[in-house]
Amino acid sequence: MSSSNPNDPLGHVLLEERLARIPSILDQMLVRGPTPLSPATQESQRFVITGTGSSEAHARYLAMLINLYTERSASFLPLSGFVDAPASNFSGRTLVVYSQGVSPNAQIALHRGSDFDHTILFSATTPTAAAAAGKLDRARLLNRLIDQGGALIEFPLAEEYTTLIRFVGPLAGYLATMQFVAQFKCARFELPTSQDLEPLLAARAPAPLRNDMCNLPSAFAGGFNLITAAPISDFSQNLACKFMEGLFWNCPSISDFLQFAHGPFQQMTAHPKPAIILQGNGTGEAKMVERSVAMLRGVGATAYVVQISAPPLLSIFGFEAALNDLVFTVMRHLNVDQVNWPGKGRDDLLYGFCPDS
Repeated sequence: MSSSNPNDPLGHVLLEERLARIPSILDQMLVRGPTPLSPATQESQRFVITGTGSSEAHARYLAMLINLYTERSASFLPLSGFVDAPASNFSGRTLVVYSQGVSPNAQIALHRGSDFDHTILFSATTPTAAAAAGKLDRARLLNRLIDQGGALIEFPLAEEYTTLIRFVGPLAGYLATMQFVAQFKCARFELPTSQDLEPLLAARAPAPLRNDMCNLPSAFAGGFNLITAAPISDFSQNLACKFMEGLFWNCPSISDFLQFAHGPFQQMTAHPKPAIILQGNGTGEAKMVERSVAMLRGVGATAYVVQISAPPLLSIFGFEAALNDLVFTVMRHLNVDQVNWPGKGRDDLLYGFCPDS
């Protein structure tokens, strides 16, 4: 699944295969169960969590779960925050790094592991898989992490490359994160079952939104607003990035409902653009959706509502599925090349940045 296919020059067949596999992959994760927590992980009380790309959403999701559903505490720190920070900033804390492929940027944080009491890596890459792919430096890094007492939490999909956008890893990462936190003795939520996830993974964007994005892409390509409620608004980065990575459009701005009235609404009224509203199953949230739609339509703006009838811990799976379907539909309609994406091979000055490698 990681090699290019002359019969699939745009990568669409590969992406369709990956999308079709998601329900069975998550079901297998539930059947297999989580990686058991090591004693050092179970004893951890304060966490510094990082990740970039789709992994930023996982990192922020973990911080939310720890802060709201356990007695422990966590903070998110972007990867650049590990470059020059003094070791004293990290003393007494556990480092958690998310990186599906153990990118060079993620290694910046991993190289600071000795400044922490304990290190945990969430990744689809294992020492064996990295060595088999010829990435010997990453295999050595992972082996060193494990030998020094760190924890490797594996989640699918290994080698999810060839295309720029990833569909499997983002969803699998959320489930792996839930499975991880649920093992803390103080966790206050239950893991979903396959039956819980099945309708969420079948979620689709409303037909008017699909049609308008396909037939009027210029209305969205310059950017649009993505509006939702907390806590989703704090870990919806990957939902926005789908449009940037999948279609190469300007990344939509993300606003919490109440934040939207403090600047974004005024800006989009001056420079009209559409809004996609993500609605969960909260009663108060329904009222904010109703008011947001009325405000937008009152200034002639187009508003679309993607509704997932589930609480925040699970609704992210439905929003991921609905927007995956939306982006993939538009991608095929516009013949977007996901194999030879803009800037391919020209990003290494930053993507490959790791001062200690």
